[in-house]
Amino acid sequence: MAEDLTPPRDTPPRQAFNPMWLVLAALVLMAGYFLWQRNEQRQRAEELATAQGLVKVLSATFHRQNALNVGEVEGAFDVTSIDPGQLPILRSAQKVKLPYSISYSVDLSGMSADRYRWDKDSRTLVVEAPDVTIGRPNIDEARRQTLATQGLFVTRGAADNLSRRAAIQANSAAAAEAAKPVHIDKARANARRAIASMLKTPLELSGMGKVNVVVRFPQDAPPDGERWDVGPSIAEVLAGRG
Repeated sequence: MAEDLTPPRDTPPRQAFNPMWLVLAALVLMAGYFLWQRNEQRQRAEELATAQGLVKVLSATFHRQNALNVGEVEGAFDVTSIDPGQLPILRSAQKVKLPYSISYSVDLSGMSADRYRWDKDSRTLVVEAPDVTIGRPNIDEARRQTLATQGLFVTRGAADNLSRRAAIQANSAAAAEAAKPVHIDKARANARRAIASMLKTPLELSGMGKVNVVVRFPQDAPPDGERWDVGPSIAEVLAGRG
């Protein structure tokens, strides 16, 4: 068997572990954590400043807005009232035209910080407004028109009774008309535009610049396949839970 005359390779010496690498790694980690913490604190301070600024503007804008008028429905009803009289011969009836009007409003006086949400990325302010309120029917007796009267003899008491019954019918019919979804939806659309317009100038003057205002009502639902923003309210940001 031939002898292997290949000279042995030199094995490089093993380098001793340098503890300075641990120190450097620890310093890098500490510096990274410090920078991250500083950035978090800066973002938190910015969020607080923004939230405080928004609340100040919104509170000043909505203060004393007990009834923001957002629409009205009006028209006239032909109603027929009957007074039976104390005797059948005294029975009387009257047909009148009664103009009416009913207003819609939104009470913004109770708006608090938990009703606002701010998305800094899209610069969108979400306002969760109370729903539209339907006012009481206003029957315009001054413009009442008598269309027809039946009865041999209409006493003063019968005339008053006919007038009162006609007003009750007109009130009921006006309330039913005002509660129709087509009118309420129109009032809500008016409210969205009015609230957004109301906030535009104050927000710009406060230094917020251009802000997209989205108004939601309690019964609103997101479009199919979408979800509402679930970010923290301004109240939660101010409380440190954002």
